[in-house]
Amino acid sequence: MSSKKISRKDIAKMSLRDFLRASREPYMRLASYLKPYRGRFLLGMLCGALFGVANGGLVFLIRKVVPLIFPDDGSHTLKFPAWMHLAPITPGHATLTQVILVSATIPALMLVRGVFSYSNAYCMLWVSQHVLDDIRQSLFRHLLSQSLEFFNRAKSGELVQTVFNQTRVAQQALTQIAGDLVKQPIAIISGLVALFATDARFTLFAFTVFPLCLIPVLVIGKKVRSAGAKEEEEAGQLMVVMQEAFAGVRVVKTHAREEYESERFNKANLEMLKFAMRWRKAQELVTPAVETVASLGIIAALIYAYRFHLDYGRFTALNAGLVLLYDPAKTLGRVNILMQKCLAATTKVFVLIDRPPAINDAPNAKPLAVSQGGIRFQDITFTYPTKDSIRPAVQGLSIEVPPGTTCALVGATGAGKSTLFWLLQRLYEPSAGRIFIDGQNIDSVTQSSLREHIAMVNQDTFLFHDTIAANIRYGRLDATQAEIEEAARRAHIHDFIISRENGYQTVIGDRGCQLSGGQQQRLCIARAFLKDAPILLLDEATSALDSETEKYIQEDLEKLARGRTVLAIAHRLSTIQRADQIVVLENGEIKEVGTHAELFAKSGYYRRLYDLQFNRHHGGEVPLAELAGVGVDVTAP
Repeated sequence: MSSKKISRKDIAKMSLRDFLRASREPYMRLASYLKPYRGRFLLGMLCGALFGVANGGLVFLIRKVVPLIFPDDGSHTLKFPAWMHLAPITPGHATLTQVILVSATIPALMLVRGVFSYSNAYCMLWVSQHVLDDIRQSLFRHLLSQSLEFFNRAKSGELVQTVFNQTRVAQQALTQIAGDLVKQPIAIISGLVALFATDARFTLFAFTVFPLCLIPVLVIGKKVRSAGAKEEEEAGQLMVVMQEAFAGVRVVKTHAREEYESERFNKANLEMLKFAMRWRKAQELVTPAVETVASLGIIAALIYAYRFHLDYGRFTALNAGLVLLYDPAKTLGRVNILMQKCLAATTKVFVLIDRPPAINDAPNAKPLAVSQGGIRFQDITFTYPTKDSIRPAVQGLSIEVPPGTTCALVGATGAGKSTLFWLLQRLYEPSAGRIFIDGQNIDSVTQSSLREHIAMVNQDTFLFHDTIAANIRYGRLDATQAEIEEAARRAHIHDFIISRENGYQTVIGDRGCQLSGGQQQRLCIARAFLKDAPILLLDEATSALDSETEKYIQEDLEKLARGRTVLAIAHRLSTIQRADQIVVLENGEIKEVGTHAELFAKSGYYRRLYDLQFNRHHGGEVPLAELAGVGVDVTAP
């Protein structure tokens, strides 16, 4: 089942009939999440129904109690249920004991009514909280299954807002709407039954006013639809502003843009506040509007009592019944308002849940079985769908990487080097061509098993706001502390870690902000050592390290590479001179292939890159601008 996205303008233009029709699918989807908790949900519904029945019982009790105190014409006597052991009593002639005994049934019924109300609210809250947890988990897991293309297009702040706030709105819908749609109508029905039993003509006379109470609900509801949906939209924009400011705080500070970001936040916050206040004002208008219309019912009751000379007991009971009908009617009006706001939120959640991932496992996909680790790119062509350029990132590219060898990818920025890494891990799908590992088409194996066999060290490090040990263990979750420490030693960061007060339990801050760039990269290298995968991807893995540390890491990487298949992206050509083969890329196509010695001897494109980097161009110095123009590292090799 899929959900069609409904915009704020669509909601605002809907008639009540169209709105109810559009609401049906999202709420049916919400109801499907109730199945694991249907026992407690039905118990809550039952308690709500019993609360409604108790509401009508109060009218009957008042009808019995009041005449005990106030005498009438003496033409009839009051009769009571057998369990009360009371003889018929003439109105106005009851003893104090009889008055106390009969009156005590009112607080007793109120207590029972309160227990049912509490049980209804507790059961609905318990169920809705568990459903909220299920929806959030389902949504979060589904979002993680999306391709990189999806995240390149989406705003992370809006995704966070949807996972947290929009699901919370859905939870409110279950808590309040599901309970009240049973409890309040039954309360109204039982109240009407009690009123009819007391005086049918009076009930019909007063009830002519009741449909008028729906008018403010319907009129105000249309305003709420637009304001509620717009508030959620602005809340998403506010989350985007916050997330970008916090994630890019170093850029904010180095450009002295704190005031600018504060103004952006304030503007987004005021926009959200404006629509929140519109929604709240519309919501609060319902109560006085309904109260004003309902007061006409009291006028009708007074006119009826005057015209037909009602006795005091009957008049009190009838008016008490009208008062008891007021709260359920008002609550149903608020439920309608909440339903208006929930429609856009729940639809947005289910649109994301229903969005199919761009990359899926084949129906008969099997786990990847790596015996040697040979890699073959066969006629690969790929164009990034999110980029304006129609030129393919790689085109007609074929590369064979024998098992246990190192293949270095060289070329200017945009030549297609990183693209091959993403394609090998199926983070993108090639437009044409196939990729094989040990003869197995990676389209025919599960994505999880494919990525478990590949370790990658990227030049753009990412660390979690967690301990050092947890960040290294991310490479293999079942690793022991001894294995974590060994990986850290091989990455030449163990001594630094144990020098910290909390050692491996040191929390390193958001994205590892408490560490230097080199330390962050060494932790990522330690993570790759720990994973111990048969295929290793190195995207300028030592770019942030000093020369001495780079030397040590290069030696360890060479040890790690033995018996493994390695793909390495390098800007420092000194780091790849011992690669088994070097593939030189230009504009997504292979320019040259060979060893360092072979390519150097050709005096072609690779030789030019090498000479530029080592400042050997015609024996003279080369301008830095020319070095940068071909995408080579201008630091000392």
